[in-house]
Amino acid sequence: MKIVRRVLKVLIIVIILIIGISIPIMAHKDNNIIEYTIKDEVKVYDTHILKLAVNINEYQKKYNNKDINGYIEIPKVLKTPFAKTNNNIYYLEHDLYKNTNPKGTIFMDNRTNFNDRKVIIYGHSGPFEDLPFLILNNYIKEDYYKKHKYIYIASNNVTYTYEIFSSYIETKDFDYVNLKDFGGLSWEEHINKLRNKSLYKTTAHIDKDSKIIILQTCSTNNKGHNRFQLVIGVLLGSI
Repeated sequence: MKIVRRVLKVLIIVIILIIGISIPIMAHKDNNIIEYTIKDEVKVYDTHILKLAVNINEYQKKYNNKDINGYIEIPKVLKTPFAKTNNNIYYLEHDLYKNTNPKGTIFMDNRTNFNDRKVIIYGHSGPFEDLPFLILNNYIKEDYYKKHKYIYIASNNVTYTYEIFSSYIETKDFDYVNLKDFGGLSWEEHINKLRNKSLYKTTAHIDKDSKIIILQTCSTNNKGHNRFQLVIGVLLGSI
């Protein structure tokens, strides 16, 4: 009986030692996983992907307008909700309250949705200093682009982060508004064409899988009709 007890004690000690050794090893592995995850998160946020604290429902209540479906921000220079309706004419001459207003308001192309590979957003530019998209005309300057590279779009509790890869003034080639037919070009060729038109070189990466956003306003830097300032970004991610 004593021998059996001694054997049991030895077994218990061995089990305790095994558990004692394995617990630190498991904890160490878990710590490595946690550290790796944290590094990944830091890496993601280093690419300027942000989550905006925006509630679209609050804007809809504020303006009594269910057409408001998003919010656009370029840090330090642009912050405003925008609308979308069943045509691309209405908000050229109506504000967010749906009042007739020659200044119009910023609105999303009614053919596009946030998850599409191409999103287009329009807004007036001109003599009125309070037009939100007036600042897009500053993107003819490379220094301005370098200070304001990122576009954030918030809707339905999701924030989409875009990095600008092209800025130019268009006067005659309006293929950029097309969603499917790009004059015989593939999607990758189409967006590379948009990049090659840029007034200066940019650093954002684009490829055949890229999703883009186009911001369009009238150019104040070019005289004549049908001249548009375009600022085009590539989707970095959403959160």
